[in-house]
Amino acid sequence: MESLGYVLMYFLRGSLPWQGLKAGNKKQKYEKISERKIATSTEALCRGYPTEFASYFHYCRSLRFEDTPDYQYLKRLFRDLFIREGFQFDYVFDWTILKYQQSQMTSAPPRAMAAAAGQSSGMAPMANRQ
Repeated sequence: MESLGYVLMYFLRGSLPWQGLKAGNKKQKYEKISERKIATSTEALCRGYPTEFASYFHYCRSLRFEDTPDYQYLKRLFRDLFIREGFQFDYVFDWTILKYQQSQMTSAPPRAMAAAAGQSSGMAPMANRQ
């Protein structure tokens, strides 16, 4: 559960504080990563992002190994954030839009592709032709 939180923070931040650490060998590198993870507080990791992310980490860290997570609570935490931020459940996802745009670019006629790329065909727009 905590690892999922790190993935979410990676998506938001673009990196995590323990990425890119240098060391003499793998063992030393993993020790440095472990030290940095331990030294990075939840508040520092989540600073500047919605409080729901810190709440998620605090909740995960409060669980014992044998505890069953309250998935409804966790879903509600992020669903409420989603709504508060003004998003809608339209089932249109970033990757769907990207795939659609890419398919339009590959199936469009050459002139349309040039226009979409901001290139000129050398001809004046229809409204300006005499």
